[in-house]
Amino acid sequence: MQGGLPVPYVTAWTAETHTVPPVVLHRTRQGIGYADEVPYDRDMEGVLWIRQAIAPGSGRALFPSVHALRQRRAISRMLCQVCGADTLEQDPERQLFLLKDVGRPVGQGELTTAAPVCPPCALIAVRHCPHLRKHVAAWVERPVTWGVTGIPYDRRTLLPVPGDDLAMVAYDDPAVRWLVATRQVLSLEGCTAASLSDLSATAGAR
Repeated sequence: MQGGLPVPYVTAWTAETHTVPPVVLHRTRQGIGYADEVPYDRDMEGVLWIRQAIAPGSGRALFPSVHALRQRRAISRMLCQVCGADTLEQDPERQLFLLKDVGRPVGQGELTTAAPVCPPCALIAVRHCPHLRKHVAAWVERPVTWGVTGIPYDRRTLLPVPGDDLAMVAYDDPAVRWLVATRQVLSLEGCTAASLSDLSATAGAR
């Protein structure tokens, strides 16, 4: 808790500084790497990731900043982004996803960097998170790892491409080799609209 507010599992803290070491041309000449690279700098798909200290609870919670490793862990293991619990243990057939409302339901193949939430935490999230005051929810049968978002690098200069926008790139796109990833992306398949008011009524009836 911070200031009476619950701190989500994926939230970054002030002590969890992130760095991008000097970038060099990878030995394959087909992407970038770090000059002092270690195996932990890449995910299971071989994509280079930003480095970030791991110190949850140290300093202040940086709402709504997300910790790169915890976000990736929540995505890959289907952990609740709020409490960190295994959502597959609660319901192995489908997971609940809560996204910002953009004026339409969650569509088949929707791309998102949001990890799932367990139903009790979904109710907490919409109550406390301004980003989710207007939201859409869906039960998802097949959340599929799709790619990453990250900082794109110029292939000639090996410097970040000018601009503040992060690139969203699929794992099967060669451009992903020229990226320093910051978040993992899911494709949501088998989506059914969910109503948090129904969840709230169910919880209140228990």
